[in-house]
Amino acid sequence: MCVNTEQSGSHVPNYTVTGFEEHSDQIASALASLEGVEALSLSACVGASYNPTTNKICFKVPVFGDVCITSPIRIPVGGSLKACVTTCGRFIPTGVKGTVYLNDKAIWSGTIIGFC
Repeated sequence: MCVNTEQSGSHVPNYTVTGFEEHSDQIASALASLEGVEALSLSACVGASYNPTTNKICFKVPVFGDVCITSPIRIPVGGSLKACVTTCGRFIPTGVKGTVYLNDKAIWSGTIIGFC
């Protein structure tokens, strides 16, 4: 039921399930050298809210701010929404792509900010 995947290429992982273990060694070893860093890769999962009147799913992306997208489906009362996002680009972020999950099932993926 996931739509808009052509823009992002693939889903952003649900980090609340997969965790960040894949990169934990790199993160720990890089902490000492982060002083003065001007660009950094960002990946996060955040809670999202649904407004049935406007059919919008809204969430706050760390560093980038508030984002609202049109929901591809009506969200049932009591549904658990979250958005997982990651920056795109090699050295300097060119954009942010994300996947919205309803009850841990992807319902939307796409580029949220900039280009990926």
